[in-house]
Amino acid sequence: MDTLFYTERATTNEPCEVRVDEPEIVVTYPRDGGVTYTRRSDGSGHFVLSANRYNGRATLHMFPGSLVLEGYWVETQIGQAEQRGMWRIVLA
Repeated sequence: MDTLFYTERATTNEPCEVRVDEPEIVVTYPRDGGVTYTRRSDGSGHFVLSANRYNGRATLHMFPGSLVLEGYWVETQIGQAEQRGMWRIVLA
């Protein structure tokens, strides 16, 4: 997973796990103690996700037959400024 932070340096090749078990997509990464984004899929390749931590929300998009998910994310930790960025995940 490659992650662009609007206020920090980007990270590349960060490990993450993606499970697409119809009708749900689950994206988990170990940074910050582990964060999981989930959402039910409608089968269109477009996902609007929410996180289990940080009041996180995100989008991911994938063209049919593609192995690349790309999207936008926003996370807000209690007592801290909102962080925003983009992410790109290449499925193995």
